Amino acid sequence: MQNLRFALRSLAKTPGFTAVALCTLALGIGINTAIFSLLDSVLFRPLAFPDADRLVRIWATAPERGIDQTATSYLRFDDYRSQQQVFDNLAVDTFAGLSLVGAGAEAEQLAGGIVSSQFFQTLGVRPQIGRVFSLEDDRPGAPRVAVISHGLWQRRFGGSPDVLHQTVQLNGQATAIIGVLPANFGFPFDQRDAWLTKPFEVPGLTEQQVQNGAGYLNITARLKLGVSLEQAAEAIRVIAARYAAANPGRVDANFGTLVLPFHEELVGNQRPAFYTLFAAVGVVLLIACANVANLLLTRFAGRAKEIAVRMALGANRARIIRQFLTETVLLTACAAVLGLLLASWSLDALVNFARDFIPRAGDVGLDWRALAFTAGLALVTGVAMGLFPAWQVSAQNIVESLKDAAKGSTGGVRSGRFRTALLVAEVALSFVLLVGASLLILSFARLRNIDAGFRADGVLSAFVSLPPARYDTPEKQAAFYSRLQEELAALPGVASVALGSNPPLSGNQSFTPYAIKGRPLPPLNEQPLGARFVVSPGYFSTLGIPIRQGRDFDPRDRSGARDVVIINEAFARDHFPAGDALGQVLVLGVVRREFEIVGVIGDHRALSLSQAAGPQIYFSALQRSENFVGIMLRTAGDPAALTPGLRQLLRQIDADLPLISPQPLTDFLEQSLAGRELNMLLLAGFAALAIVLSGLGIYSVMAYAIALRAPEIGVRMALGASPGAVQRMVIGQGLRTAGIGLAVGVVAAFAATRLLSSQLFGIEASHPLAYGGIAAFVLLVSLVACWLPARRASRIDPLVALRRD
Repeated sequence: MQNLRFALRSLAKTPGFTAVALCTLALGIGINTAIFSLLDSVLFRPLAFPDADRLVRIWATAPERGIDQTATSYLRFDDYRSQQQVFDNLAVDTFAGLSLVGAGAEAEQLAGGIVSSQFFQTLGVRPQIGRVFSLEDDRPGAPRVAVISHGLWQRRFGGSPDVLHQTVQLNGQATAIIGVLPANFGFPFDQRDAWLTKPFEVPGLTEQQVQNGAGYLNITARLKLGVSLEQAAEAIRVIAARYAAANPGRVDANFGTLVLPFHEELVGNQRPAFYTLFAAVGVVLLIACANVANLLLTRFAGRAKEIAVRMALGANRARIIRQFLTETVLLTACAAVLGLLLASWSLDALVNFARDFIPRAGDVGLDWRALAFTAGLALVTGVAMGLFPAWQVSAQNIVESLKDAAKGSTGGVRSGRFRTALLVAEVALSFVLLVGASLLILSFARLRNIDAGFRADGVLSAFVSLPPARYDTPEKQAAFYSRLQEELAALPGVASVALGSNPPLSGNQSFTPYAIKGRPLPPLNEQPLGARFVVSPGYFSTLGIPIRQGRDFDPRDRSGARDVVIINEAFARDHFPAGDALGQVLVLGVVRREFEIVGVIGDHRALSLSQAAGPQIYFSALQRSENFVGIMLRTAGDPAALTPGLRQLLRQIDADLPLISPQPLTDFLEQSLAGRELNMLLLAGFAALAIVLSGLGIYSVMAYAIALRAPEIGVRMALGASPGAVQRMVIGQGLRTAGIGLAVGVVAAFAATRLLSSQLFGIEASHPLAYGGIAAFVLLVSLVACWLPARRASRIDPLVALRRD
């Protein structure tokens, strides 16, 4: 307690030092706590399901066909379910847009799911009221029932228990609500509103497509107790081999299997970015600690006379070190409290800013693990930061210390070397962070400025989903879309209209197997896959996609006419290098239908800005209409201003159809870049903080060195040294130290930035501009930091300096 009271009095006597050290450490500890909490919440905290570590996902895979991970067919799932012996439960789900009509309100579009009967049992979820699906609900011909989310229950039904067995219209069909899920039913299903069963009856898929092995289901399974992930993966591989042998003609016959822990499958792709951020804030903390260690060295050295007197009076070295460590640990403990406040604020700000791009954003927050991390970090930081200065100062010679104190000296060669080493480390660590940030900035600039191959500006996009019960034939769907497109073209301010199943960068994608008539026809399971799009006439002109050969779709390309498609240049280059694509016939889909190529369009990045266009196949919406379609309106004005007119027009055509997600098409561009932009901004912010701290560190070390060398500088100036020569001497010393730090930093950055390679686009991790430009910038900062002490040194009065000695 005596040490603690003395430490409190000592820190209170030097408010300037205490405030600077507290702010520096609170900043370092706070951002480390914030990023640790983010990392812990997203990557390490178990999912909110009972025994979540036993949940796995099962995917199909075909790397030789460009498919690393894809959905599974119902028939393959049925084999897994009937033959497996390693899971307690096995279930499937697939996303479904659901139009809700009834419950005393206007039509509403819901994010829904179609699942097998054991889905909620597999997850271990019990309803808040009512029940979940049973095996009987999953049988063909069973009454149509739904389970709804807690949010929809509160929003649409006022939280009334009378919701059970209430009948509503979902996608135009009468559906009885049988259960409500609890409010804590969480990630990754927390954004869904309602669930239906019967996954073998998904709208948009024909019976023939299902029977031929079309993949559309996500499999979730719960491992039996004592069964390892490797044992389960091997069991599924054996069943998959049987499936391939029994069904060689199906499109998925040769697909491999991939079994992943559910948690890892959901957040694993975020690990590189999060680990990079955690390493970055760790570097910032190291630099902050180096700065405060320099301040402590100055502070402890300034108390050399006090220490010498105490040791002369009998205090041993251990007691002196214990006293100094008490001060530093007390300092870091106070900084930790401030850091927790900073972490809480910054976490809230980060989640609010980037909720859509952080998995499990709703789970992010400070908890007991974050508090334990902060306490441990404060303790380790306090001891590590104070130990060497305390050890060094306590090792002084008592007689020499008293003599030096009488002359005003407060340091020596050993402390100077330690300061220089800290400064070298600060510069090196700052260089590593700055190079990493500059690589991400350059990569982001390349990606943002890439020619996507289409024009997103001036386009409003939205979606509409036709209930299968009312629009149950291609003719009804085509008639609706024809009327919609015709009436949209007459809206004020609309320059052109287009419909398309997958607007560019919307995240919707599907693929179809293809072959070329007249060439060897491989089995379905060996055919290559092309990205599949269904578009209306005028789609390409509305989006500014050039037609390189042939023509666009037009009104003659409707149901009953010859089936036609348009391909992109990548497809043409791969299969028709002689430029003779027009008139060729493609054999497409699991039903092997023939389509004539009537046009070739320019390549554009429809799936991802970072992914070059692969083979793309476009069908005419008048021939291959679908229930779910995107609407695109080009205007010379603000695209968002078209939303009210679009909504009113859709209500006039069909009052039970909600308009889904109206937004400028440029939003898809921004959303596709948002994750990279967030990582870039955070790392750039941490790097900027690091270089500021390093600059302050250089300034403080050089200022202290000038104070120590004042007598020497006075002698030099008395013997004729000019102020300019003194400035050059001081600046040269500082730049030499910074140069050593840069040399160390280049080696460290070259090793560390290899870890960023997966996050870069269009540049190498050894990009010379990043290294050369940042080296010049660090030298410039070092020059500025050295110039102020050098300027002060050049103004030293030789007589005053000599009197001090």
